[in-house]
Amino acid sequence: MSSLFTPYKLGPVTLRNRTVRSAAFESMGRHFGPTEQLKEYHVSVARGGVGMTTLAYAAVCRSGLSFDKQLWLRPEIVPGLRGITDAVHREGAAAGIQIGHCGNMTHLTTAGQIPIGASTGFNLYAYTPVRGMRKDEIAQVARDFGKAVHTAHDAGFDSVEVHAGHGYLISQFLSPYTNHRKDEYGGTLENRMRFMRMCLTEVMEAAAKTGTAVLVKHNMYDGFKGGIEIPESIEIAREIERWKVNGIVLS
Repeated sequence: MSSLFTPYKLGPVTLRNRTVRSAAFESMGRHFGPTEQLKEYHVSVARGGVGMTTLAYAAVCRSGLSFDKQLWLRPEIVPGLRGITDAVHREGAAAGIQIGHCGNMTHLTTAGQIPIGASTGFNLYAYTPVRGMRKDEIAQVARDFGKAVHTAHDAGFDSVEVHAGHGYLISQFLSPYTNHRKDEYGGTLENRMRFMRMCLTEVMEAAAKTGTAVLVKHNMYDGFKGGIEIPESIEIAREIERWKVNGIVLS
């Protein structure tokens, strides 16, 4: 009798119930593409009865890659991804994919270039120098988010989840800890949200054309001094909501 097990309309997609396998990294890809292991995992989750299962950490472009076992969402892997979504659909579940860019959390060996981020510096966590993004790169990566929605649709996904949290690229622009820019992308929260708005513009336009549901993941606070705190986080969530996304994942 629980409403948890009743259908739910997630924008243009109707889920058979209100349970979703969240986009937690499986580490089951290979050479930035899907594997049989990744397929078997998500098919088993779908068979278990969830409303939607979500593939995690799909980079929207080469410069966003951190791990060899991460997905790089590009036309070459569409057939392999289509094999996963078709199998998930046969089990009665919807299929989602998380799209993002790891920014300064990438590496030269995976990204094919010196990692880029909101600002120039050195990432002690990934232990790599980082170059602040040029304005033309900012615009291009935003467009890559839109292209990723079209690729996801071609691969049979019902939904995309934009990763805007947890210290990855969009989060690196949002957080005052990692964003030290002096231009229109830095300083005030209004400026720091500019790149996120550019990405959401591209994503929502592509989603409208393809009938794709859109979720956005946003972390409520960074958890360290100088990072995002709850008051700013609420404003970020309100901004995300203004774009009429179909859901916000608050973590």
